Amino acid sequence: MDKLKNSKAQSFMNVSRFRLIIAMTAVFFTVFSLIPSYRFASICEASGMSSSTSYPVPVGNINDYVGVLSLEEIDRLESLAQAVLEQTGVTFAVAIVDNCGDETIEMYAVNLFEKWGIGKENEDLGLLVLVSIGDREVRMEVGYGLEPIITDGIAGECLDIMIVYFSNGEYGNGLYAGLLHAAEQIAEALGIELDLQYQPEIYVPSGRNVFLWVAVIVLVAFLAFWVHLRRKERCPRCKAKLVFTDKIVQKASNNSPGIAVKVVKCPVCGYYKETIYKTRPVTSYPYGGGKVPPGTHHVPGGSYGPPRGGGSHSRSSGPKGFGGGKSGGGGASRKF
Repeated sequence: MDKLKNSKAQSFMNVSRFRLIIAMTAVFFTVFSLIPSYRFASICEASGMSSSTSYPVPVGNINDYVGVLSLEEIDRLESLAQAVLEQTGVTFAVAIVDNCGDETIEMYAVNLFEKWGIGKENEDLGLLVLVSIGDREVRMEVGYGLEPIITDGIAGECLDIMIVYFSNGEYGNGLYAGLLHAAEQIAEALGIELDLQYQPEIYVPSGRNVFLWVAVIVLVAFLAFWVHLRRKERCPRCKAKLVFTDKIVQKASNNSPGIAVKVVKCPVCGYYKETIYKTRPVTSYPYGGGKVPPGTHHVPGGSYGPPRGGGSHSRSSGPKGFGGGKSGGGGASRKF
């Protein structure tokens, strides 16, 4: 009887051990099968491949997906980007978004930069300014080839200029001032002077009579002749061509003029002259569109749904200078 009991007890223990081994084996294979999925998810997160984050399609070099820029401000920024691209080979791009989803602004900027391919492939002379309105953050992302010129410190200087305007809701003015600072650094490194005269092209719808076309042609010819005369001004000492630049000393505020200095220099004999003048005050308009910078004119009316960008109707649409450029994460970020 005791032998029978011992035999049953031994059989029960053997069955229990067998079940325990099966359970442990099942747990082992379950955990082991989850490791590749976990590693893949970690890699996706680290490389910005999160499926919950989507990136917009560019409609121009200046892309406002929120609607904080006026059409004139977009034209002005597009003109700056086009001049910099033509004279230096560097591609400027702007993206204004509501938020960056689940990503940090740094990761979003790197992914957007490479998705758009800002700058030519293997040259990587691209620069992206990403503004997240909802997060109140701005990032300047710099392409590989541009990092020796636009260092992290210079990028920070550009953003510090921008956020002074951003804090007052002047996104157009801030972007232009910050990008202009970057353009000046690039021109200085290349040993050139940029021609950044802003002259929006005139759009005339088809079907107008011939007299309107003649008036437009005469006006354009007169403006071209006037610009030509200005550029022909010579040094009073050596008769060499003078160089004219304008510098803002004190920014204009609401209903108060600013102070600027017109500098005239001769690159040959060193002739130098400064003239101080006042700029037009910034004016607020009751029908919206933000504040208008000195020397510009507000265009009222119209419904501007995002995305907005690509410049005026007369300028060809689509981004320019996008061709596979890459970024290595260089640049700077700021909150505003």
